[in-house]
Order: sequence, then structure tokens, then C-alpha cells
Amino acid sequence: MAGSRTYRPLAQVRAVGGPYVDQVVADFRALPVEAAQLPRYGEAAALANNSDTLDWQQLFTLELWVVQLMPLYQLEQRAGILGQLFHQTAAALPDPTRADYEPRLRAWALNLQSERQWAFRKNLLREQEAWRLRRRLAATLWAVTAIAVLVSWSGMLFGWQGLALLSMVAWLGIGGGYASIARRAQSPGPSQGGDASQGTALGNLCALDVGQDSVVQGMLLAGLFALVGYSLLASGLFTQLFSPALNASLIPQFKSADWPSIPLPTGGHELAKLAVWSFLFGFAERLVPDVLDRLTGKLKPSKPGK
Repeated sequence: MAGSRTYRPLAQVRAVGGPYVDQVVADFRALPVEAAQLPRYGEAAALANNSDTLDWQQLFTLELWVVQLMPLYQLEQRAGILGQLFHQTAAALPDPTRADYEPRLRAWALNLQSERQWAFRKNLLREQEAWRLRRRLAATLWAVTAIAVLVSWSGMLFGWQGLALLSMVAWLGIGGGYASIARRAQSPGPSQGGDASQGTALGNLCALDVGQDSVVQGMLLAGLFALVGYSLLASGLFTQLFSPALNASLIPQFKSADWPSIPLPTGGHELAKLAVWSFLFGFAERLVPDVLDRLTGKLKPSKPGK
């Protein structure tokens, strides 16, 4: 995935990660004068002097170079901060009594700094994919709304009230599916430093990217569930799952109709109930399948001896 994805446009680096850029540049400016004699200092200075035009890759590279250029006292401060972010105890730090303490500490800090960068990058990518998904769902909902309005207007124009009703039911079901997906697609809290390399991190990001077609299909399937739910309500099959005392208050009542007409609600209050049920059939994705499963169970013949 990393090979096929590019970083966000340059103009958005400053807008999205402005404090991040300022912190990295400030860390570079805080380096002692002696650091100018070290390798990579000139390249790091060139990036820091052009901080307003950095892309994400250049910003992350500059941050790692700053860690490489830090003297020991600054490196120990950075290692302590990274250890707190990653919930590392003091025992996890390299032993300061070893002769190779400084290079080991620098390698340890660079590793945690790279891990923190991956967590930051993953959060950006996840937000980008979530925004693309929301945009696609919204575009689909607008297209469905336009079709539903056209079908409803045609039905009212030619006196086909049943067609207008079915269009409303399907549209409300798709709207319920959209609301359910949008609610569940709310981004969880940003990844913390220590969870960037967990197996589910990249898997969730890939699933969000490649699963958009399935999500859109699920939203459209909610419209079909709403139509099936309408049939269950109008046929009286749905009432088999409720006590008779609840039917009048919860279940919409329909006028009897001969073929090819379809049952219509008896009044405005019943139409309002049907609208709520249509939305609910799309919002609760397991409602219609569960009702069908229960009705199927009632049709199964009981076994002898039971």
C-alpha cells in the first residue's frame, strides 16, 4: 500500500501538521553549534530553512536527522520523552554504564521516533480514507434521493400512489443504512505511539480502503431490506412476532387493496409509523434477516416426539 500511495499535497502539510513542523524545526534550531560539523547537518539545515514547502517524507526525514545530530544530553531528554509516550520503563533504556551507551541510546531513540512517525502517518491516512468513504456515501445518497424524487413525482403524476410509497420506503431504508454506516464509521481515537506496529493497524487501514464498494452495496441493500420490511408489515406477518396489545400502537395499519394495487396506510399517523419503520429496517441491518429467520422457524414442521 505504501508503494501506491503518495503523501498529501504539499500545501496541506503546513495546514494539517503545522505544530508538528514547528516543533521539528525548533528542535533543529536548538542543536548546539558543534553539531554543524557532523554529517547530515547541511542537508538538515536546507530542509529546516524551507519548512513551508516540506512534504511529509521530508519532514519525517528531518526529524530523524535531528535525533542523529543531538548531543548526548539532548538525546537523553528525547529518549525520556519517547519512553513516556510508549510507556517504556527506565529499565528498557540502554545501560548508561556500557561503553557503547550513546550509539545504543541513539538507535533506541531513532527506533521509537520512527514508530511515532508511523502512528502519525497512519492517523492521517485513516482520516483521508474515512473522508473519501464519507464523500462516496454522500454522493450515493444524493443520487438515490434524486431517483426517489423522480419516481415519486412520476407516481403522483400518473396516480400511482403505490409507486410513490415504495419509493419513499426504499429511500428511507437507504437513508437508515447511511446513518448506520456513518455512525459506525466515526474514527476511533487516534493511534497512540505504542500501537502503530500492531497487526491490526495496517489491516484496518487496508480494509477501509478496499472495502468501500462493499460499504456502498450495504447501504443500497438497506433499501431492499426496507421494501421487504414493508411487505412483512403490510401482509401481517410481522405482527406474528408481537403481542396483539402492541400491534395497534407500534405497527402501521393498511387499507385492503386488490391486485395490482398495493396496501396503503390508513392515514397520516400510520404513514408516519411506516416511515419510522422503513428507516429502522435500513438502520438495523439485522432486523429484517432476524424476522425472516424467526418466521422460517415457525414454518418448520415439529419433529415427532417433541
